[in-house]
Amino acid sequence: MNRRRLWRIAKMLLGLTLLGACGAGAVLFLLRPVPVRVGTVVRRDLAPAIQGVGTVEARAVVQIGAKITGRLTAVLVDQGDTVRAGQVVARLEDAELAAQTAQAEASLRRAALATAAQEAALRKAQAALGTTEAQVNRVRATEALSRVNAQRWRQLFAEGGVSRVEMDARTTEADVATSEIANAEAQRQTAREEVAVLRAGLETSRQDVRVAEATLAAVRIRQADAVVRSALAGVVISRELEPGATVSPGTPILKIADPAGAWVTVHVDERETGGIRIGDAAEIALRSLPGRTVPGRVVRIRRESDRVTEQLAVDVAFQERPVRLTLGEQAEATIRPEGVQEVTAVPLSALIRTPDGPAAFVVTDGRLRLRPIRIGLVDPEGWAEVRDGLRPDERVVLAPGRLADPKNDGKRVRVENEQPTTDKAQ
Repeated sequence: MNRRRLWRIAKMLLGLTLLGACGAGAVLFLLRPVPVRVGTVVRRDLAPAIQGVGTVEARAVVQIGAKITGRLTAVLVDQGDTVRAGQVVARLEDAELAAQTAQAEASLRRAALATAAQEAALRKAQAALGTTEAQVNRVRATEALSRVNAQRWRQLFAEGGVSRVEMDARTTEADVATSEIANAEAQRQTAREEVAVLRAGLETSRQDVRVAEATLAAVRIRQADAVVRSALAGVVISRELEPGATVSPGTPILKIADPAGAWVTVHVDERETGGIRIGDAAEIALRSLPGRTVPGRVVRIRRESDRVTEQLAVDVAFQERPVRLTLGEQAEATIRPEGVQEVTAVPLSALIRTPDGPAAFVVTDGRLRLRPIRIGLVDPEGWAEVRDGLRPDERVVLAPGRLADPKNDGKRVRVENEQPTTDKAQ
């Protein structure tokens, strides 16, 4: 029994020894520096060529619709048709609008006739007022003369030259003339009030005419809106509705695009957009034109990237527009920004992405050191301009693979083989 027990103990000790040796070996293996390949940051000239894939798009695409609600009676163009600006492309039912127009025209004529009648009545009242004004002036002159004569007859009566009866007759004539003045002035006041009333009525009639004119203009505009016209010259891209459909403002009937303003919208990796500028030359390749390219130029750079693909849209205009363009056709563009000379450059394979932007691992004293960098131009030979973050002759890890994680900052590495620099350094 003792021998068996001693044998089991001996095997157990041997197993623990082997297990410890394996554990130590594993620890040593894990702690062993990771082999990496490195390249050198250099000074060189860059002649970038930035690739982008996208589609042919139209600068101006307009959805043509009606301004009013109605039933569509005719659509006069179809997909692929060329239209002029202002051309009639659709019609809406307008029988009710035509009736409203006729009613508004009749209302305008009635208001105009009423105004003409008011003007005639006013002219008549003004003539009557002129007559009463003359009557007042005439009565006042007669009254003044009667007063003078009455005074003269009183003087003659006092001197005994005339009888009292004759004097009283002249005095009575003066009193009658005074009363006639009051009557004439009352008639004049009545005539003035009638003129004022007729003037107010005429202004009301004229206002009715203006209201009728505005109503007629509005109805005619609505009737004109039953005719749908193209807002631009171009090609019909799609026909959305057919006759018989009911449309309302905002409902598209046709989609029209201007092919003369077509361009190519391509999507470029964010890392390569730093050197792109408005006016940069480009070469456009279309699927419909295999084997050839069309010259273009960058005309617009969007200001918002796609958050998923991390690409930025760039619009490239045709300098020589092909005879036939198909909107939505797949296209590729090679953008050639102006080159730079003697700049700090790093191999593209050394770049890694971090939440804070591009970076690279520099090997310093056998350890990885993460360097955030700011890049500019990228050329087709596999080099990127370094605007900040790296210095010439520093060694960077190429194709870090699984090491491309900021958490590996400080990790021990072993340079397995340093890639020779094939650059244009001077």
